[in-house]
Amino acid sequence: MGLGASLLVVCAFAQEISPSADKPFATDNAQVIGLYFTPPADAAKAVIDAIDQSRSEVLVQAYGFTHVAMAQALVNAHGRGVRVRVLLDEKSQSTNRNIIDMLREAQVPLRLDGQHAIAHNKVMVMDGQTVITGSYNFTNAAQSRNAENLLILGSSELAQNYKDNWLKHWEHSR
Repeated sequence: MGLGASLLVVCAFAQEISPSADKPFATDNAQVIGLYFTPPADAAKAVIDAIDQSRSEVLVQAYGFTHVAMAQALVNAHGRGVRVRVLLDEKSQSTNRNIIDMLREAQVPLRLDGQHAIAHNKVMVMDGQTVITGSYNFTNAAQSRNAENLLILGSSELAQNYKDNWLKHWEHSR
């Protein structure tokens, strides 16, 4: 069984054990665009490349965000007319201050989610087609010191599910 088929099996199983979900998980054939394990894989480059290729929208939901090059890629995307919005855990005010200042200075819309003990998501949704997720925080440590995984998937249905969840968190954030 290939990785794509395994992913569909996992999604179907997750739907069965998650009856409280607002809507079912995506069931279309999600394309695995990239799968990275750090170290040694350069997941940071993959994220930056995906941001650089975005054309209309990048939604970010992150617990840890200290990777300056990723933040700069978001600023650049915003500057070329991509709708970029960033949602961080409320504790980011102290732990991710440099990134917050960089994004705010560039007038990238940013909110802090304090509704949960930890807003622990690590997600980017791009152009209604691509989802980046995994254990990988958008940090230098995730790239160079931690054992992390990052998965880039292509699926409009999956992207819509993640965007819907992102919007719920955006609404209750400040």
